[in-house]
Amino acid sequence: MRRLRVVALAACALLVFASVAHADGDPASDTLLYTNAYLPYAAPSKSAAADLGAQIASVYAAGNRVKVAVIESKDDLGAIPSLFDRPTRYASFLGRELSGVYIGPLLIVMPAGYGVWDGGRSVAAEQKVLAGLPSAGKSSDDLAKAAGNAVAKLEGAGALRSKDILQPFAQPLQAREHGDVVTVLFYLYDDSGKSSATVTLQRAGRVLLTSSVPMHATNILHPETHKITSAHVLVLKGALLCVAAVDPTGNRIKTCKKL
Repeated sequence: MRRLRVVALAACALLVFASVAHADGDPASDTLLYTNAYLPYAAPSKSAAADLGAQIASVYAAGNRVKVAVIESKDDLGAIPSLFDRPTRYASFLGRELSGVYIGPLLIVMPAGYGVWDGGRSVAAEQKVLAGLPSAGKSSDDLAKAAGNAVAKLEGAGALRSKDILQPFAQPLQAREHGDVVTVLFYLYDDSGKSSATVTLQRAGRVLLTSSVPMHATNILHPETHKITSAHVLVLKGALLCVAAVDPTGNRIKTCKKL
C-alpha cells in the first residue's frame, strides 16, 4: 500500500510539473521535464546513449547545465512534425515549452544539423562551436554520437556557462509522527540538479519544528524523506508544513501545505 501511495504521489508531482511546463504534444517536452536527454523512438545503441548520458553528467559535475533532444524523424515531434529538420526553430519552441522548469542551454540534434537555445539569451558562443562540427548524420546512432560530441565540444569551449535564474521546485506532501521522530515527505527539484532545503512545521505562526537539508542531488521522480527528532509530542493535524528550497546559485522558493 505504501509503495502504491508513493507512486501516486509521484504521478501527481509530474502532473504539476507538466502543467508548469505547458507541454504541447511533442514527446521531448514531456521527457525533458524529469531527465536531461530525449532519445528518439528509433532507439540508438546502448553504448551511444550511455556516452551521451556520461557527457551530459560531466557538464553538471562541472557546475554547468544542458538538456539535449535527439530528433531522428517526424515521429519524435508528435503534434509538430512541421519543425522536423528545422533545429533552430525547434530549439526555440522547446525552450519556451520547458521554461517553467528549465532555463539554460538546450541542444537540438537533427539530421539537418544543430540548434541551440538559452532562454532567449545570446547563444553566439554555442553557435560558434556548433558551426565547426561535422554533419550529425541520419541514423539514431549517428545522431546520438553527434550529440555527445557536441556536448563535449561545447563544455570544452566554456560555452555552457549560463546563469541559473530559475527557482527550485518544492512540494510538501505529508508528515507523520512516531515516538520522538517526525518523518516528512516532500518533492524537491532544481534544474541545476541540486538543492538544499529547510523543513518547518508551524502552527498559528509559531514554529514547532525546523530542520535543514544540506545541498544534494535532487530527482523529481522520487519524493524525499527527512526525519526530525522532536523533544515534545506534536499534534500534526492542522499544522503547516513548509519546505524552503535554495539552489546553488541562490534562487529560492518556499511552499507550504496544511496537514
